[in-house]
Amino acid sequence: MPENGDLMEQKQEKAAPTMRDVLSELQDGEIRQTALGFAAYLDERQLTPRIWFNKNYWRIPYGEHFLCSILVDKVKWRVFFFSGDYGGEFEEKSAKTVREYVRPCISCIHDCPKGQEMTVFGEKFENACFQFPVQFVNPDGGVLECIKGLLEYWKEAAPRSDSWHAR
Repeated sequence: MPENGDLMEQKQEKAAPTMRDVLSELQDGEIRQTALGFAAYLDERQLTPRIWFNKNYWRIPYGEHFLCSILVDKVKWRVFFFSGDYGGEFEEKSAKTVREYVRPCISCIHDCPKGQEMTVFGEKFENACFQFPVQFVNPDGGVLECIKGLLEYWKEAAPRSDSWHAR
């Protein structure tokens, strides 16, 4: 018999919007269509996003871990990959794309350990974001192909991730 807390969580999940619902609210039609196509890709692979903090924040579950997170507002959607091991095998063209999207620390929260030295597929970054070093904003089709490859990479990397958010 389910506990009261379990029933409440199940009711909230049923009442909560899906990521597809939230992506449908993006104002730009081209950005919206690309984002919805990515949501369909995730659904086809049973990587259905779970709501994280609120209807604008999502995480992609895989087993006991999470592969990445997605933030959605009215004008953009952003795919965040967590800190972890970016030293494994990855196709060079895609690795180059990933390196272009490594973000520096912006001191977003007080208790963050601040920017970290990190190597991402062979390139060293001195001040990478501690939590979400790889961030894609409104990715287009070519960048989405890289993100899809990075999702596959993270299926192996997530269990070894040092990120607070991959667990």
